[in-house]
Amino acid sequence: MSGVLKKLLFGIWGLLLIPLIAPVAAKWLAEHIFSDSRGAATTVFRDAIATPAFTHLLALGQQPWFRFAVVFLTGVVVGVALEWLSRKSGERKADRLRSLGWKFRSLSESLRLRTASPGWPDNARELQPAMLSLFGSARKFDLWAPNERAFQLPDATFLCEYLRCVGKHLEDGDFDDARKEALSWRPFLDQVKRNS
Repeated sequence: MSGVLKKLLFGIWGLLLIPLIAPVAAKWLAEHIFSDSRGAATTVFRDAIATPAFTHLLALGQQPWFRFAVVFLTGVVVGVALEWLSRKSGERKADRLRSLGWKFRSLSESLRLRTASPGWPDNARELQPAMLSLFGSARKFDLWAPNERAFQLPDATFLCEYLRCVGKHLEDGDFDDARKEALSWRPFLDQVKRNS
């Protein structure tokens, strides 16, 4: 729904609320503002609630069709608001997943450069906290991620490829493919653990 149409919808809905609020406003004004017969507000505005326009607003608010229209439009407004909130939430989640994908790929490259020389896993010890944090973030999005036992593998190839492949899908916005890709690495890690 376009922004102009939303503003028009909310504007009409706001105008329809006026006849429903008018009786409450009239009662409050009579009790709090116009109760002092010598007050300036009383002398200036006392006849405002007796004007034909105000009387028509009160009568309009009592019509059954009018109340139905307000209830119907309220449902439409609530539906539009919920749809907008859902879309915004989905966009925020997609942005966070893309950011996670960038972190996956960046960490994959850092790990690949560090482990080019012999000495795994000692040459990547300072990356382990970042990887474990990243794996925890991935699990929050329902992505399978290895645990700290992945650092007991003979080399870092598994982690580099896992991070690169899953990260690419996340960055591209292919979230279902990223989940499938992440799960496809699980049997490989389980098999390597059994063999070691």
